[in-house]
Amino acid sequence: MTPQFYVAAMSDRPDGGIYRYEMREKAMPPVQVGFTPMPNVNYLAFSPDRKYLYSTCTVDGHAGVASFAVGADGSLTFLSSMTSGGKAACYVITDPSGKFLYCANYLTGDFAEFRLESGRIVEQTKLVRHEGHGPNAARQEGPHTHFTNMTPDGKYLIVIDLGVDAVFTYRIDPEKGLDAANPKVLKVAPGDGPRHLVFDRSGKIAYLANELGNSVTALSYSDGEFEIIGKVSTLPRFWKGDTKVAAIRLSADERFLFASNRGFDSIAVFELDGKGGMKPSDMVLSGGSSPRDINFLPGGEWFGAANEFSNVVVFFDYDGRGKLTPNGFQLQLPRPLHIFW
Repeated sequence: MTPQFYVAAMSDRPDGGIYRYEMREKAMPPVQVGFTPMPNVNYLAFSPDRKYLYSTCTVDGHAGVASFAVGADGSLTFLSSMTSGGKAACYVITDPSGKFLYCANYLTGDFAEFRLESGRIVEQTKLVRHEGHGPNAARQEGPHTHFTNMTPDGKYLIVIDLGVDAVFTYRIDPEKGLDAANPKVLKVAPGDGPRHLVFDRSGKIAYLANELGNSVTALSYSDGEFEIIGKVSTLPRFWKGDTKVAAIRLSADERFLFASNRGFDSIAVFELDGKGGMKPSDMVLSGGSSPRDINFLPGGEWFGAANEFSNVVVFFDYDGRGKLTPNGFQLQLPRPLHIFW
């Protein structure tokens, strides 16, 4: 199949939903080949076998999740939706068995578990809320769950909570789902406001984007537990304005790490040593306002920045050595939030 990717565009108007694109020719711009309407979609995830796609959305005016069957050509057919049990659903992921779906609800500081059958969302089985707060009174007055993902060993669900400066790991049973009791917890620096993380292929090193701290923390991982290796800033040394970190990505060869800044609208690039060491390498303007997501496109030679508040995805050529160069191609979309494939 021709390489494809999706962009989630968050709007409650008819143009809000999931846009699908093909990379038909190596050096040519992507071509839109599909659109699936869905109100206020902002994050996407495949089932482990990639037969189904899940999204955040709104359902009857409430935060929710939705599922779609993925056709042989990459097209999406709506299957089901359900409210998420909280407010501001912002991240979804399935467990390795594909039997459970997890969703983080940012505003209510909780996350939900759903049982799946043949891709359909059948029932909500758990709703877990964190407690506590952080030192940033404006942003950390209570818990704010922002991320759910599985550890590389498939044993634990990771839940990152910006409001309480913590990374939680909950054990997963492939038949029973989440064990909500006694999670393992990594506390980061007070006020860092952790947001998202990525693992390298070894499964032993992870990189954590700190939204409020405007930094990236390198972590080691083993059997549900993280330890801090080091931390670097995502900003130029003299920047003083309001800004916050959003997305974090690794290059295919894992030699470089990319993190987006919103406010100082840019992409920070770091050279990696494979052991958790990070060295600032470059800084590139995102080409718009508030790059909520950044990602490579299939093939690794194109890179996109989804600029949320200027309604544009700006594209770059990637040279394989950490250098991004704007190539002039853009997509005008309503509030683009996620580039996914």
